[in-house]
Amino acid sequence: MTGYAPPPETPPPKKGGIDYSKFDKIEDSDDEKPEKPSEKPPAAEEKPHCHNCHKDIQKPLRCGVCKKVSYCSAACQKDDWSFHKRNCKKPEEKAKAAPKKPAKSPENEKEKEKRQKEEKVMDDEDVGTWYRHREWKPTAEPKKDFAPTRLEAEASASSKPAAAGSAWNAAGTWEEKDVTDFAKNGLAEALRSFQDVEAAGGVLCIKDVEKVEGEASKPVIRGKMRHIFDLNFKVQFEFKWMDSSGQKQAQGNISISDFTNDTFAEGVLAEPAVDLSFREARLEPSRRQAVQAALGTSWPPAEKTLMAQVAEKMKSWSQDFEKAT
Repeated sequence: MTGYAPPPETPPPKKGGIDYSKFDKIEDSDDEKPEKPSEKPPAAEEKPHCHNCHKDIQKPLRCGVCKKVSYCSAACQKDDWSFHKRNCKKPEEKAKAAPKKPAKSPENEKEKEKRQKEEKVMDDEDVGTWYRHREWKPTAEPKKDFAPTRLEAEASASSKPAAAGSAWNAAGTWEEKDVTDFAKNGLAEALRSFQDVEAAGGVLCIKDVEKVEGEASKPVIRGKMRHIFDLNFKVQFEFKWMDSSGQKQAQGNISISDFTNDTFAEGVLAEPAVDLSFREARLEPSRRQAVQAALGTSWPPAEKTLMAQVAEKMKSWSQDFEKAT
């Protein structure tokens, strides 16, 4: 026998008035509870996969151009390149932000207003007569005849400064004159008449000066004449002394090279090269040393030596050469 449950009794409807029961579950905004954040599990990170074989990979090989596509191996990248190259592009660089314009300061505004006032065009501004030089009008003044004034020849010649060099080189450009033969002959003439020097019981004397070689010129640079030379020569000397068997003699030579216009210039180290050639087996070592000391092969040579006389004549000729025009 089954039991019987009577149906629930429904409350009788209210009589009269308005039913506000539908507003019972409405919550006022002041009484609302703070919403709880939805606790959703974080999405799992997508594992990189090969763009060609679609296998998961641990160490992906990125495309070197677009940096977006990954591959598991170089072989897969090579197989997929024929398809991927159609869409492969370099990533676009972000546009640089335009520099901000400096804010207008009151000082800049004042300068701008001042400049505008200065640049303002005046309709009746007096600009003088230079602007209207083409607006000629006949006047009552007599006509002037403009004729060139003749200059005297002496006045025109005195007004021009005297410049070195040829007459055609009025601009003072580079001009060079070769005076090698003049310098060689002049130096050979200057190297004469030397005095004998006593040394080691004998006498030293210069026999001849030979083989004067080199180059010399007088260039005109910027309207000023220069004197340039580079010469070398040989001085033959002879040493005579008395021995138990009679008078004996020994010969030698001194080669002087790199004798230039700067050799005797102040503050310039341009020493010539001096080379002694003297080989005499009959001389004792002590006498040989005394003869070499009397020759004076160092530069500048010591006083009262044979080379001191040569150096003095070289200096005198160098000064005369610079004075010559």
